[in-house]
Amino acid sequence: MENGRTVPETLRWAGEYLSLHKVPDPSIEAEFLLAHAFGCQKKDLLIHPERVLTPGEVEQFKGFVERRGRREPLQYILGEVEFRGLSFKVNRKVLIPRPETELLVEEAINSIKGREGSGEGKDITILDLCTGSGCIAISIAKELPYCRVYAVDISERAIEVARENAERYGVGERVIFLPGDLFEAIEPLGLDGEIDLIISNPPYVSKKEMEGLQPEIKAYEPLSALYGGEDGLDFYRRIVDEAPFYLSDGGLLIMEIGCSQAERVKDLLENEGLFSQIEVKKDLSGIDRIIKAAYYSKEI
Repeated sequence: MENGRTVPETLRWAGEYLSLHKVPDPSIEAEFLLAHAFGCQKKDLLIHPERVLTPGEVEQFKGFVERRGRREPLQYILGEVEFRGLSFKVNRKVLIPRPETELLVEEAINSIKGREGSGEGKDITILDLCTGSGCIAISIAKELPYCRVYAVDISERAIEVARENAERYGVGERVIFLPGDLFEAIEPLGLDGEIDLIISNPPYVSKKEMEGLQPEIKAYEPLSALYGGEDGLDFYRRIVDEAPFYLSDGGLLIMEIGCSQAERVKDLLENEGLFSQIEVKKDLSGIDRIIKAAYYSKEI
């Protein structure tokens, strides 16, 4: 890419380059990358189309485009992603938050608001398992100021990113990040029977599905945040088995699930014998995406 190109010429070159490397929506992604190089919004590119890039801007933009051509996710290049109206820092230490996970957060928030006695006068304790970037825990804490959230991830590198995100939105005191393997992280805290809601978007990709992942995912995102065992259900088995020790009576378990996993995860909950009111909710594409259940200390 030569110096002296205008914005439209630059975008045309980038779109052709990304298309050649089979990047989806190459023209749109070129606009995001150029706006990132300029430090402006994508819509601002239209204001001065005659603008000629400086040699420094050319070099930076070319680097962004080449990274995307190697199929590095756009979100990692930009360094952030929007989730429920908030901008979260992301890098290769954490899984990129997906839009469907916003429905998981929405279900949790609506469920808490609908609980009898919840609100400003009653503290609510929440546990977010496999927190990653912290997007679930932080979004809940932002919208429900009377909640205290414990957020766990086995990756200390992910916890570092999540803490940064929490500080960015001023919820660092109410979201306690703990490194550890699921419930092991909270064992010393004495929370047995004290948690009102356990929420999780656990790794749920099966061994067979891992083989067919897009290069953006397979080569760049942390595989430990994706792989859920041979059938993709390893984490669900552990969560369903251990959650009853920590949930309060009537407490909720809400999890994101992968395609075609709804019935199998529902069976796990039913076989545990301590969960009822099991519901499966679909995402905007009509795919079973969320499963929710209430825990009771005695089967009802």
